[in-house]
Amino acid sequence: MDLLKAQSGYGGFRIGGMALGLPMHVLREVVPCGTLISLPCAASYIIGGIDLRGILVPVIDLRIVLGMAKTTISFPNVLIVVYDHKIFGLLTETVTGVFTGDPQLTMRIDYSAESQAIFCGSTRRSDDGTLVSLLSPEALTMLKDMPVVDDSDAKNLAIASNKCTAMLNNKEQPVLLMGCGKIAMAIDAMAVFTTLSDPVIQRSAIAMGDCRGIIEYANNKIPVIDLMSLCGLGKLDLSAQIQVFVILVSQGAVAFLVNKIIDVIRVRSSDIIHVPAYALPRPALFSGALPNASISVTSDQHVSIMASQYLVLNSTALMNDPQILSLADLTAKDQSIGSKYQTKTFMANGNRTDQHRQMITYLLDGEIASPFEQIREILPFSKNMPIFEQTGPMIGMIVVRGRSIPVVCLTRLITGQTAQITPHSSVLVVEIDSEAMGFAIPALKSIETAQWEPELPQHGKSELNNLKDTIQSGKLAQVGEGVTMRMLPILDLEKIANRFRAQQCMQSSTRSPVIQVEKVS
Repeated sequence: MDLLKAQSGYGGFRIGGMALGLPMHVLREVVPCGTLISLPCAASYIIGGIDLRGILVPVIDLRIVLGMAKTTISFPNVLIVVYDHKIFGLLTETVTGVFTGDPQLTMRIDYSAESQAIFCGSTRRSDDGTLVSLLSPEALTMLKDMPVVDDSDAKNLAIASNKCTAMLNNKEQPVLLMGCGKIAMAIDAMAVFTTLSDPVIQRSAIAMGDCRGIIEYANNKIPVIDLMSLCGLGKLDLSAQIQVFVILVSQGAVAFLVNKIIDVIRVRSSDIIHVPAYALPRPALFSGALPNASISVTSDQHVSIMASQYLVLNSTALMNDPQILSLADLTAKDQSIGSKYQTKTFMANGNRTDQHRQMITYLLDGEIASPFEQIREILPFSKNMPIFEQTGPMIGMIVVRGRSIPVVCLTRLITGQTAQITPHSSVLVVEIDSEAMGFAIPALKSIETAQWEPELPQHGKSELNNLKDTIQSGKLAQVGEGVTMRMLPILDLEKIANRFRAQQCMQSSTRSPVIQVEKVS
């Protein structure tokens, strides 16, 4: 049978950072790895066996087969494979679902007859476009010193054949259980890219609101979100044990801070019960709850978790939350200052938006808001910045990734007063005609959604003719909810940057050079 044309599609999984697939007809089920049983086997890639309802199934670590370095897997699973009357297991980091491959994008790999290469080709998933390497179950059974279970035992697993399909099709889904203080939560494990223990949270200019800073992961700086705070359930105690789980969104990666990762279990959709929307501060982020009684985990795993249920996060809503997407975008790998951000569409009258805009709020002479889409980067204000010896708004220059960026003191530009530089000071970088300009501000406050953007009367002014008019444009943003609701003046930093640059250029062109004439005696 041509494995590249398997009618039932493929089952996907990950190990060692590789996206892999096997024909669905050879897969039986996915089980937690648990404690492995030592086997008298010479093959180094056999890391032990699992007791599968009385059947001892050998487990292969493909990283050893391929000579890759082994790293700790937080929650390993074993994919049970049955091929040609033989049973074995493959260690996995996570399963990635059932998929079909585009025939036009499926490639075959041929090896010499003597080769025991385990790959037989590659394909692009029809659902998300991911390039997946396809494994040959025949080659796996022919690995040197490979122990396999006979077909007489394989028939005992027939009843489980639908369990793997159900799990991979998300009819029965794996969920990650976690604890945030005394609150228990759960999330679809398929949405979690990885988990990390004892993360080192670094100070960052974006550490405001629900964001606690950044962590280094896979050579990237990614934002860390306090999950409790994001859900409106309080703040996480950072003095206790902390862990994070990482999810991938369209703009990059985001880490979510919790106190404890408990376990990965499988549940049916019918196990999730309804939670009244009024009971939660942000009900859109949740899809229900799992009662403790329906969860089969050991009692010591529940220690310090006092809740009677696990609140189930809506992973789709989480991955599409505007604040999360904005933070991921801001810290995306290799993001350049001149990168283009997608501009949202607004109503012609400018009073209300078809799609509410995100606003970054900060302190000047009071709290101010600016459209977050205008900000290309947020940098901490460096004390090593060479400061110009002048009283105007231009205070210095910084170099970021090979670009020289002028820095303007926004407080001095707006109020005429000099702002004190503190550890909380930041520089908001905007782009004007492929040139960057930074605005130094005393302190950031938050990133919030503008529910309403009224425009005050302009007293007959039809256009903004100078910098003063540009700054005092009379636009407001309503941000916050309930007791935190407030109306803030909006500063359009792109317009201000354009006007300021034009003003500086005009002043430079009108300055007469000073010519010194040597006195002749």
